[in-house]
Amino acid sequence: GDQWARNRKPPPGRGGRGGGRGGRGGRGGRGHYNDYNDFEDDGPVVPLVKSENRWMPVKDTNTIAVTEKRVKSILNKMTKEKFEVLADKMLEIPISSYEILFKMIHNVYNKAINEPSFGEIYAELCLRISSKAKESPFVVIIESDEEPPTEDGEQPAGPRGDGEGSHNKVFRWSNDISTDDAEVIGPFKSVQECLNAAMDADSCPGPSKRTEEMELNTVKIKSGQFIKIMNPVDNPDELYTVFFPVSKTEEIGQQMSGVFLSEIECRKNGNKKNSFKGILLNKCQDEFQKQNLYEEWLVDKKDYDSKKSTFTEPQRNSKEEALEFRRMKIKKQVLGNIRFIGELFKIGMLKIRVMRDCIESLLKLTETKDGDVVDIEDAEMDEEDHEAVCKLFITIGKYIDQGKVRPYVDLYFAKIQKFSDDQRVNMRSRFLYKDL
Repeated sequence: GDQWARNRKPPPGRGGRGGGRGGRGGRGGRGHYNDYNDFEDDGPVVPLVKSENRWMPVKDTNTIAVTEKRVKSILNKMTKEKFEVLADKMLEIPISSYEILFKMIHNVYNKAINEPSFGEIYAELCLRISSKAKESPFVVIIESDEEPPTEDGEQPAGPRGDGEGSHNKVFRWSNDISTDDAEVIGPFKSVQECLNAAMDADSCPGPSKRTEEMELNTVKIKSGQFIKIMNPVDNPDELYTVFFPVSKTEEIGQQMSGVFLSEIECRKNGNKKNSFKGILLNKCQDEFQKQNLYEEWLVDKKDYDSKKSTFTEPQRNSKEEALEFRRMKIKKQVLGNIRFIGELFKIGMLKIRVMRDCIESLLKLTETKDGDVVDIEDAEMDEEDHEAVCKLFITIGKYIDQGKVRPYVDLYFAKIQKFSDDQRVNMRSRFLYKDL
């Protein structure tokens, strides 16, 4: 449970077909000599080299921005009465990449912790988005001729530089293969023609503006080139391509995994890393760990108290008001997050192990190597911890107190019982404990 512990204008093109090859007039016209001496010796001939400035695709982030705006608009109208209609509108949004799914989860989560009274319907919304995400897989498997990983699992240093590729067949996955590139190259009649164009990048046609909605045909890595092949939705026989060196993926913003020896292993890893529940669990952990904000506030409060006498009365009033506003904001965020984690657990989106980690972190408990749960030495609970424990058990109490977990729950309540009679705990928290 340590992971739950607190305190912790596109680039210029090649100028069409003439770019880099002298155009059609490079021979001085058909059947005529130039007035100047074409064969004048100007020194040694510089060998031809591949241009490093050739056209490169630009990642289009407009779809993500438009999608996030749509998500926020739906969430801002959310009420219990409008839930079914608005949930259906949310499910109409295409989940075409990891980034879009992450943005959805991020925005729903933020609304949930800031509107705790709606936590139950936001949890239900997460459940429905999860089902939709399973029906809309966005992980694409990429066949590659790169060198395989070494025996100790080390990834290949990079694509071969000789343009030949290897005779291996390995695989990668990507979670953001888009089909909305601003510019594409084509049309071509076959996949092989697309691959040939990518292999002879300096001689293939220049890019043109995409004018039709595209769907993905295939993605390959061949001789160090990342090659994406698409076709218009209503014309599968007409192909277009976008390609770039694998070494440029990070610069372009194209996500891609490491290399796998088998397609099955690759797909399994891709599905695991991009599952809705995996993203959600990471979000829960990140938000839970943000409770450190309260400890940062305590440091600032102590610093203010030590200097309080040096301030004028208006300065003291201003600083105390700012500190109190900040404390209330943090408290609302912490308690809203705890409650939402509980709501997610109730509908089966979080495992019981996650809830145990949360409870034990709040109660300052730790699990030994032998499986015993004991108090953390010199760890004290603050007022916010006590209130968070109460909020969590109010939300999940009857759902967690069963089966193999009951002995742990008994241990938690034994500590809670002590707090309910401990005069050092503030009165409000003691009464909250007695009501559990």
